[in-house]
Amino acid sequence: MSSQSERLKEARLKAGLSQKQVAEAVGMKQPSYNYLEKNDKGGSAKLPEIAKVLNVDPYWLRTGKTTSDVDADLKKLLENSPVLELDSNGEDPDRIWIDLVNIRFSCGDGESIEFHYDDVLARREIPASIFKKHNVKPENTKLALATGDSQEPYVCNGDEFAIDLSDTEIRDGEFYAVYFEGEAMLKQVFKEQGKKLILHSLNPKYKDKVVSSDNGVGFRVIGRQFYRAG
Repeated sequence: MSSQSERLKEARLKAGLSQKQVAEAVGMKQPSYNYLEKNDKGGSAKLPEIAKVLNVDPYWLRTGKTTSDVDADLKKLLENSPVLELDSNGEDPDRIWIDLVNIRFSCGDGESIEFHYDDVLARREIPASIFKKHNVKPENTKLALATGDSQEPYVCNGDEFAIDLSDTEIRDGEFYAVYFEGEAMLKQVFKEQGKKLILHSLNPKYKDKVVSSDNGVGFRVIGRQFYRAG
């Protein structure tokens, strides 16, 4: 598989643009853009904008995969239900244990979506009352980690949060784990006129992201966030 820098250069040449033209289109300095084409580990919050200028899938630009690969990952996530350990044999256990697996969602500028199902970081106990309160089945739950500060003080960097994978229908103002423009994010989602969605950050230093018919082809709702633990 090619590296990010190679894909970036390949897409730029195919688009018939110079480094300077791409850099100016996204508000970067040409040396900063050149760094991205020269360094395999070069990262930038501008990558989704660069992908738009080059008319390529931002997820492909970041990872070398396509949005169909994202769907495959999400399907795998749904099929790999968490390992549950109930501390009693009754139908209404007081304690439910769920694996915290290495699934990370950005509370910042976003990051490539990566699911490491076999990497169990810890086991966490969630009271059965939490599932009852939110009408969530434990078998539909995944625990994930938040990275970044865009949802502070509600969700902070390093916090763990639970996702209901069966709940993907947007309810105005609720928090959802989503995939958008090559990024896995935890965002508060609002509905707007014209079938637009606003991906909102509580931290005012982060701008809202708008999902529309123009850019929402690869948008995916992974699940609703219903529980958090700092």
